[in-house]
Amino acid sequence: DVIEYVVEQGIIVVAAAGNDGTSQVQYPAGYESVIGVTAVDGSSHKATFANYGASWVDMAAPGVGIMSTMITADGPGYATWSGTSMSTAFVSGAAALVAEKWEVSTTQEGGMLDQLINTGLVLDLLNPLFAGQIGRLLDVSAALEVQSSLLFLPQTEK
Repeated sequence: DVIEYVVEQGIIVVAAAGNDGTSQVQYPAGYESVIGVTAVDGSSHKATFANYGASWVDMAAPGVGIMSTMITADGPGYATWSGTSMSTAFVSGAAALVAEKWEVSTTQEGGMLDQLINTGLVLDLLNPLFAGQIGRLLDVSAALEVQSSLLFLPQTEK
């Protein structure tokens, strides 16, 4: 009921598909009005742990070895994490950028949901065993209709 209510208000809902390596539908990612997100590695291959499913996974985003914040007994810090939750943050951020740029909502035809998914890259050739089951790879530049520029930072020794 809560998801239906917020979607009716024009808010996009993004949810992690789960980390069991299964096609069994997981909720809330499995709800029709929710963008279900799975994880891919640095080569755009489905992460071994990532859930998949043609009927409920809409998008894929990086989810292996992602640097994030954490809190330990020693205080705040950083750690590398893997999981579909890490992927979901990328899609949520992209949705916010799309909403800001065009002032669109999920309820509009051709709105945020369509813009994110339809501009994503098809991953079937890289993932033949999961063709049609891991959604499209998030392409933020395409979703925002801006020219992509790759930034390469030189490796430095510590």
